[in-house]
Amino acid sequence: MQMTEQRIEMDSSLLRNCLQALPFPAESVCFFDIETTGLSPQISSLYLIGAAWYSEGALMLRQWFADDYISEREILSSFSSFAGNFSALIHYNGSTFDIPYLEKKYVAHGLSSPFCQKENLDLYRQAAKKKNWFGTANMKLTTMERFLHFHRSDCFTGKDCIQLYTEFMQKKYFRDSRMEERRNQLLLHNHDDLLGTVLCSQLLYYTSYQPAQPICSLSDRNLILSDTQKGEFPVSLETEQDQIRYSFRDGRLTLSIPLYQGTLYHYYKDYKNYYYLPDEDTAVHKSVGIYVDPAHRKKASASNCYTKKSGLFLPLPQKYLPEEIPLFKKERRGGPSFCWLDPEKEPALSKDFLCGLLSCLLS
Repeated sequence: MQMTEQRIEMDSSLLRNCLQALPFPAESVCFFDIETTGLSPQISSLYLIGAAWYSEGALMLRQWFADDYISEREILSSFSSFAGNFSALIHYNGSTFDIPYLEKKYVAHGLSSPFCQKENLDLYRQAAKKKNWFGTANMKLTTMERFLHFHRSDCFTGKDCIQLYTEFMQKKYFRDSRMEERRNQLLLHNHDDLLGTVLCSQLLYYTSYQPAQPICSLSDRNLILSDTQKGEFPVSLETEQDQIRYSFRDGRLTLSIPLYQGTLYHYYKDYKNYYYLPDEDTAVHKSVGIYVDPAHRKKASASNCYTKKSGLFLPLPQKYLPEEIPLFKKERRGGPSFCWLDPEKEPALSKDFLCGLLSCLLS
């Protein structure tokens, strides 16, 4: 086994931006990535583990490389000991491959797993929750690196690296001086994978954003919902989901929500306590309707126990229907619910309501 350690060159402000996006203290996290000769731990070998961590203002990299076919156990043991210094392990799609692969290798070698009782953050799974926001063809690491404007020095794929490792071992056996070139190419690939993973921490600024002081205004039959809190979004985004336009630009989050204009109905649940007034096409509580001429009233039914309003309405997501706000619908059963916007209040929705709505639309 060969173990190397170096500093990853990275702009200090960019590194700080990456680390601040994480839900853990910077000194407590370890990023890791592995390289193997195949997908199955039963019939393939682990030949490289890379780990990146923050120390004394810099991003450090340690790599455990199998320069022979008998180093796997030593690499696993050394990495496990190293990982014990951290409380959180971070990776990109490691939940799908890296961790299950390593867990089986640890069992096969009779070693304790480094993943027990540790926080585990998969940046891929977090980002994939909002994959439509990013407008990328897929969520592969290299794709999201390009999204974040990172251009790799390495030009090989993981599949290419299997052949490179085979060539390294062959050249080492024949004492070919070019073996070091293959080794350096493998280490560079792992280096760039880890640097890309660290950079992908910034994706959490979008997926984990928590609004603080949203305000709203009307513009061309759209409700413009803006958060006054300034974020650290690394790339400006313009995306649309369910007709709502999301904008992450200049450190600000803005949503443009199309409004409905027309007449909608607020249905009362306890229709047995209401009268329906056919002449006015509305329902009133019996405490009021009792004073209406009996010829102009009748017992309300579930289908006509409503009051109606005309104007602009804000559509609400099904998972955010506050009880304190009258809800309007196009029909009694099914369909979206709406909140009426009082034209005299421009629309003065409460901050609690706006915070709840924004949080819901971001979840």
